[in-house]
Amino acid sequence: MKKFKTPLILILVAGLAYLAYTLSKKDGNSKMAEEALSDFAVKDTASIDKLILTDTEGSAGINLIRTPQGWSTDKGDCVQQHLVLTILETIKHIAVKGLVPKESIETVNKNLTAHHRKMEIYQKGVLTKTWYIGNATADHYGTYMLLKDPEKGKSPEPFIMHMPNEHGSLQSRFITNPLEFQCTGIFNYEPLDVKSIDVQIPDSSQYNFKIVANSENNFSLYNNTKSVADFDTTKVRAYILYYKKIHFESHNTLLNKKQVDSLKMATPYYTIEVTNKAGEANKIKLYKKRMLEVRYGYDGELIEFDQDRLWVLLKNGGLVVGQYHVFNKLLRDLRFFEKGTTWYPG
Repeated sequence: MKKFKTPLILILVAGLAYLAYTLSKKDGNSKMAEEALSDFAVKDTASIDKLILTDTEGSAGINLIRTPQGWSTDKGDCVQQHLVLTILETIKHIAVKGLVPKESIETVNKNLTAHHRKMEIYQKGVLTKTWYIGNATADHYGTYMLLKDPEKGKSPEPFIMHMPNEHGSLQSRFITNPLEFQCTGIFNYEPLDVKSIDVQIPDSSQYNFKIVANSENNFSLYNNTKSVADFDTTKVRAYILYYKKIHFESHNTLLNKKQVDSLKMATPYYTIEVTNKAGEANKIKLYKKRMLEVRYGYDGELIEFDQDRLWVLLKNGGLVVGQYHVFNKLLRDLRFFEKGTTWYPG
């Protein structure tokens, strides 16, 4: 029996050593620094060309890359630039607010290990700093953070960090959900880039219309393939301008996959397809959004659908929430383009 016990122990030891090595390689550099590190800030943020944000809560994380056109994901997807600029501003101006009391260091370190947002900062292609961002202090005037240097290792002590002259936790600045970074633009067309706009209204198909831009100041209008001879070109020009900046409000967080699939099978409220001069089509479907709670109008009637928001099915199949005050100007019908009308029926 002893003969088999020794090799077994050796195998277990070797396995544990390999596991430790693998985890060490995965973390990049797991050694502990000889002294506390508090040099979080990077004053030359123009040299930062990559940011990797992850967390311990299961988020997909995001890899942000600086390009000549601005910031994008590593896959080239558009991101909201102001969110990245907020991170860069924080990197530049962050400062130490105070030390963590010695008797609390171990507890804070344990909390940071279990729950944190992690940001890796690259300058000119080289990893220079890694931040571990924890929760806010009890008074919400600071945030527990730990710094890791690729050469020196991880700081043995965390610090209480803040943005001078600002109040609140810093953690919310470091978004790790890719959906929150995603650009919200649906239609962003310069008027001269629009070749056609096709609007379908399934419940009122007699009012469907399609605008075709023949040239800068020459348009054709169709009603279910039938050419409309007399219409107000000024209104057509104004309508095309509406498509310059149309954004959705938020991503779907209410419906599960089964409910989304069911919605997609339903009849849309409106279908809008914009085609640019290059022949690229962008088609969306809009659906009325049912109320989540019972609510009655001033007339005592039950309000079935949300009066402020609607569902928008994007070209890529994603479901988002739009606001009527943004989309209402697009939700016209053929009567809008009649000459002499100063109001929109419906």
